Amino acid sequence: MDCLLVSHTHWDREWYRTFQAFRARLVDTVDRVLDLLAADPGWRFLLDGQSVIVEDYLDVRPGRRAELEAACRAGRLAVGPWYVQPDSLLPSGEAHVRNLLEGRRVAATIGAASRVAYTPDSFGHPAQLPQLFAGFGLGPFVYWRGNGAEIDALGPVYRWVAPDGTAVVAHHLAEGYFAASSLPQDTDAAVARLTRLASRLAPDGHGPVVLMNGMDHSPPDTTTGDVARALATATGWTVRRGLLDDLDVVAPDGPAPTFTGELVGARVANLLPGTWSARLGLKRRNRDAEAGLEGWAEPWAAIGRRLGCPDERPALRRAWRALLQNQAHDSICGCSQDRVHEQMEARYYEAHELAGETTARVLERLAGLGAERRVPWTSELDIAVFNPSPRVRTDVVRFELDGFPLYQVTQAGLDVHPFALASSAHHGFVVDGAPARMVVTDSPHRVRMLTESPAVDVEFVARDIPAFGWRRYRLAPGPAAPDEHDGGRDIGWGGVEVSAADDGTLDVRLGDARFTGLTAVEDRGDRGDTYDFDPVGGDPGAALASTRVDRYRHPAGIEHLVVTRVFDVPARLDESRAARSSETVGLTIVTEARVMAGVERVDLRLRVDNTARDHRLRLLFPTGRPVARFTAATTFDVTTRESLPPDDSAWVHPAPTTFPQQGWVAANGLVVVAPGLYEAEVSPDGTIALTLVRGLGWLARMDLTTRPVPAGPGLPAPGAQCLGPVHAALALVPAPDPSLARAVELGLRAVPAGPAGPLLAAGRSLLTLSPGAIVLSALKPAERGDGIVLRVLNPTDEVVEAVVDLGFAVSAVRPVRLDEGPADDGEVALEGDRIRLTVEPHRLRSVLLD
Repeated sequence: MDCLLVSHTHWDREWYRTFQAFRARLVDTVDRVLDLLAADPGWRFLLDGQSVIVEDYLDVRPGRRAELEAACRAGRLAVGPWYVQPDSLLPSGEAHVRNLLEGRRVAATIGAASRVAYTPDSFGHPAQLPQLFAGFGLGPFVYWRGNGAEIDALGPVYRWVAPDGTAVVAHHLAEGYFAASSLPQDTDAAVARLTRLASRLAPDGHGPVVLMNGMDHSPPDTTTGDVARALATATGWTVRRGLLDDLDVVAPDGPAPTFTGELVGARVANLLPGTWSARLGLKRRNRDAEAGLEGWAEPWAAIGRRLGCPDERPALRRAWRALLQNQAHDSICGCSQDRVHEQMEARYYEAHELAGETTARVLERLAGLGAERRVPWTSELDIAVFNPSPRVRTDVVRFELDGFPLYQVTQAGLDVHPFALASSAHHGFVVDGAPARMVVTDSPHRVRMLTESPAVDVEFVARDIPAFGWRRYRLAPGPAAPDEHDGGRDIGWGGVEVSAADDGTLDVRLGDARFTGLTAVEDRGDRGDTYDFDPVGGDPGAALASTRVDRYRHPAGIEHLVVTRVFDVPARLDESRAARSSETVGLTIVTEARVMAGVERVDLRLRVDNTARDHRLRLLFPTGRPVARFTAATTFDVTTRESLPPDDSAWVHPAPTTFPQQGWVAANGLVVVAPGLYEAEVSPDGTIALTLVRGLGWLARMDLTTRPVPAGPGLPAPGAQCLGPVHAALALVPAPDPSLARAVELGLRAVPAGPAGPLLAAGRSLLTLSPGAIVLSALKPAERGDGIVLRVLNPTDEVVEAVVDLGFAVSAVRPVRLDEGPADDGEVALEGDRIRLTVEPHRLRSVLLD
């Protein structure tokens, strides 16, 4: 039998200790690794498949760079391919691509990245990972968690096939990435232990057997040379000390076992589905940053550079690095100590602000505003409304009146811009002569030169904004046109109607479809931890105490229903932790429903003032009839799911009824767009449930009924109670259209337009994509050179010919892989300003525009 003894460490960058606390231990560990590499020529080491470790170490030990480089270039130290070891299910597919691109870039500074798709501890895996790995030339896929009952028939080595047909050889670490860790110092005892382990992993005597010698934050074993030789002598096996890159794994001869689908089972290891909803505020920040980078900053930076703007790739890279560091699995999953998640906030701010400010800088330049951002010194202002979608859009847009310099310094003193004076006078504004809606904001982050006046925005419906283009609007003071405010209970435009019932739920018509009782509330006690929901018995739930409905209608064609509900809910668990307390608190939920002229959807804005502990609060959308199968967005795909959970009788962890979603869920003709609310459920009666809050006080506990196997250290985590205001943005749309859902999430953006000639003419479309079934996945500056990478996804079951019409010149178009190297996955035709490419079902296609 062939055995590969892999020395490694699994390094959670932050978890039950902070990053700096763990880095102190990392430095000691890598110091020891380098010493052992120098002392033992046969020793090799795996640095956990993530190259950020190299940066973290060299920041403190820059003097040992040469030793790291020598070991990596000699093939004795494996680095990457990831930048950080991510959670597989929560980050977007494009975030995974950026993770691997950055991991390769960092690894290249000391050698080369590993070619093994090593993901030892992520809490499940999406079905499209084989396509992702193939796009970087990675394989095999080496992992631990995620299999259901299928693993009993598949065995340790099989072909994992993505929905598009791309396959990767999968090697399952049946006893984890730590099975051969902490070997006894006594060689005979170590040999006996490894012999038993190898016999369990390969009872038929056939290899290869991978003996993973390391675990979480562990220093290296120092006796592996003696142990490997003694094991070979005692058993007659071939025993090598090496890296996963040395693993000669191929699918078995003959009819190879194959599996298609996501890995979200728990046959042999905990799945930990509570991580989909722990600390949801941080998860919403993650989604906002991804949307800002993927949907706004990258596309406009790529287009802007082609039209004469500066190269923004350094800013984009810095933003992505901050975001990716938050996507390490114990970080984004919310299952770390409180200080870790407090420190994550700074990285989210950095990523979000870099994305937003980079976008604004490019859009303003394209609309003719110079770097000094100087606008005419008048009470009127031209604004530019931009569309980040490859299709024409009509939508509401909001413009911040303090979004440009509002003063100038003269010899006489400080002059305030006439526009600021007009807005502070509480008059109205018109956009191209039509009344605009005034919105007062109480944000503490808004710049105000006249501090006695609140910050004010204007809001209006921008119609027919070109695909990847903009339109100019003239904003000027006008007659006051406030909202008409009354106690009415219904709003509507065209084929969209919303009405509020006596209990505060919403009845909605979307075209010919009608739904009642939407936004109902479910509140259940939770005695679990950051890893798992654990309900209590005898739960009284939430009792409705009061309801108020306010209606606001504006001549701009924007109408709102604001429903304020107060519920009495148990304040916490009682001392036994087996039931909820008899003490109650008032929990307020404000639901704002919005409809707009010419827009066929309902927007929902939620604010929850969470005053309760130890509970899970969900928003319910009953569809009115039972459902067996439904659809939802997932990583690089749209998947069909079943409302009944699988048979989990042989699992070590019960099957969850919830699932992770990447933007929207659809059942029985109702589509709920819910970016950043990752945990969803669709029950057999047809009710869509989205988790708004899961409050709990422990990183991990050992007494859960829903998880028989421990998951982490039993540390208090009071910050995970998520007390205080909770915000969420959703929408109801009439059809499960991935492109529409993404466009709703991104919206439109308004910036000041300059008096000079713009780099991009108003009304011009730079990129359109058809047909509607094709989704724009990425439009970004190429990693190398001056090109633009365009990536599309076909989430359907049919072959589709995609057509891309460009509004800027390209000299050539070439197919590329996800790593932006040459691809041979089909022809791409360039016909003047039009690109044609065939996209197979569930396939990603990437092209480089020169």
